[in-house]
Amino acid sequence: MSGRVLVTGGLGFIGSAFVRALAADGVRVLNVDLDTYAGDERRIAGVGGGLVETVRLDVASPDVARVAREEQPSLLVHFAAESHVTRSEDAPEIFFHANVEGTRVVLEAAEAAGCRVLHMSTDEVYGPCPGDPFREEEKLPGEGLATSAYARSKALADDLARSYAERVDVVVARPTNCIGPWQHPEKAVPRWATRALRGERLPVWGDGAQVRDWMFVEDAVSALRLLADRGERGQVYNVGPQAEGAPNLEIARAVARAAGEDESAVYLSHYDRPQHDRRYAVATDRIAALGWRPSRSLEAAIADTVAWYRANEDWWSTLVPDAEQLYAD
Repeated sequence: MSGRVLVTGGLGFIGSAFVRALAADGVRVLNVDLDTYAGDERRIAGVGGGLVETVRLDVASPDVARVAREEQPSLLVHFAAESHVTRSEDAPEIFFHANVEGTRVVLEAAEAAGCRVLHMSTDEVYGPCPGDPFREEEKLPGEGLATSAYARSKALADDLARSYAERVDVVVARPTNCIGPWQHPEKAVPRWATRALRGERLPVWGDGAQVRDWMFVEDAVSALRLLADRGERGQVYNVGPQAEGAPNLEIARAVARAAGEDESAVYLSHYDRPQHDRRYAVATDRIAALGWRPSRSLEAAIADTVAWYRANEDWWSTLVPDAEQLYAD
């Protein structure tokens, strides 16, 4: 990976992990980020000894094209997105603005700058999976089977990214759920971890049988770096452990155990998310053929995540009130 890399959303959870990894290898990074509630400068503070610069900018702003033309990056990695499903229920227009219009602006900026693009999508673009894990070609056009405003907006952005393949050297990654350090406590695993570490009970929605694949964020970053270097133009790659998946109830119990709490701290709540998809599952043969494998087991990923939150209460303690308010009845 030569030349400076332009990253959008590098103050977010996965984007910041990517920025930290590049900076550790001496790669210069220009980060474009609006710095919303989900962004946090502390995630990349001091990394790279001056290799990382952040420009505060809405990803859907025309100024993104100006920045790309001036910077002339060798690679643009597009993380910037609104990503919380519960928040998308109340403000879908924000999600479509950032995720669809923002992606269009980024692609046009990349075309103007003549650089490669790695677009961060999600396994949720397929919708719920009732049978064999989805292969990359099985995403339906448009919103398809995607349910939440978040997933529908990302499904449209995914199509948009692939539609530019004749004009832009673009690669699309569709990762599964990620966990690890620095994830906002509004998300399920860090919410359960921070509650367990405070000695509180861990609520699981509905019957807790919703199945997801989970991946440590550093494994996701290694996959993305591989795709940035070796992904085929116009191609899509599912990224995940291709395990059998695990029900939310079992994940919550594993978090409780890792925090030193009894599994009895986990309980089923009366509330369940509308259209709570029962299962996501993707086939990952395509990226496996490039030589990628996750390095951590699910158990190790949960243990490492909880250990980080145990050691970094000073970061997440101020974020908990807002995260918990999101789930107030």
